[in-house]
Amino acid sequence: MLNQNFMIIQLTSEAKIMEVNELFLEKFHYTIDDLKMGDYLDYVNGEKAEWQKVWDELWQGKQWNGESCLVTKYGELKWLESTFIPVYNNGNVHQVMTLHVDKTDQKNAEKWKQLAFRHELTNLPNRRKLLTSMDELICRAEQDGTKFAVLFMDINQFKVVNDSYGHTIGDLLLIEIGKRVSKLPSLDERLFHMSGDEFIILLEDSAKLDSVIGSIFAQIEKGFELEGHYIEVNISIGVSIYPDDSVNARRLMELADEAMYEAKTKAGNAYEYSRESSLVVMMNKGNLK
Repeated sequence: MLNQNFMIIQLTSEAKIMEVNELFLEKFHYTIDDLKMGDYLDYVNGEKAEWQKVWDELWQGKQWNGESCLVTKYGELKWLESTFIPVYNNGNVHQVMTLHVDKTDQKNAEKWKQLAFRHELTNLPNRRKLLTSMDELICRAEQDGTKFAVLFMDINQFKVVNDSYGHTIGDLLLIEIGKRVSKLPSLDERLFHMSGDEFIILLEDSAKLDSVIGSIFAQIEKGFELEGHYIEVNISIGVSIYPDDSVNARRLMELADEAMYEAKTKAGNAYEYSRESSLVVMMNKGNLK
């Protein structure tokens, strides 16, 4: 039964392949003659130095469990959930028995799921993820009677950067801005890359709105060293508040977008509230919850 459920590879203490079962041959398209006494590490996709750590554990008599990736005869990658078991003879590690379960389909499903919800350039959550996150946030705010802020952030004159330095530098600038802003407190997984130079931030604790925006501006004001070029940019941010401006996700984004364009009429880094929020802020500055 074990032989039917697991791919099995029997190794010497020097990581040479002694035997494999039929399931492994079927999955990886090798013959036993292809593999016999070959170096196991030649079939590993990854750094051999990492596998030395695994081997060191085995020589200490420890079983190793983890994820591995091997290459088939036709160059395809197979992701495996693997167990390495040291086999003793006269007190020394004589062989290593390895058991593997194919997790490639699961791994690929996770990869495609991540791609569906991540921007291809910055790897930040994308528009699709934003909409699901906003729906969750609206439900929670409605139940708890709380407010949250939607910040629409845009890089001023980003086209000038692309025209002056090239699109590669422009892409690097977007990546670096994404990294800096997403590392700020409370903004991990709350910064979304919409498209081009447009980002949206969801801020649950809207009482911290002014200080968070100040922290974002401070990161942008540091400037950017990109492939030998020093680039200075500034940004405009528009703000809408749930539920003061709207209880609809798309409408909140539209209002934040409109406020962002108002901010663009100012010089340097600037932000503006939507019109409805501005009235509330003027009456209750610092009391947003």
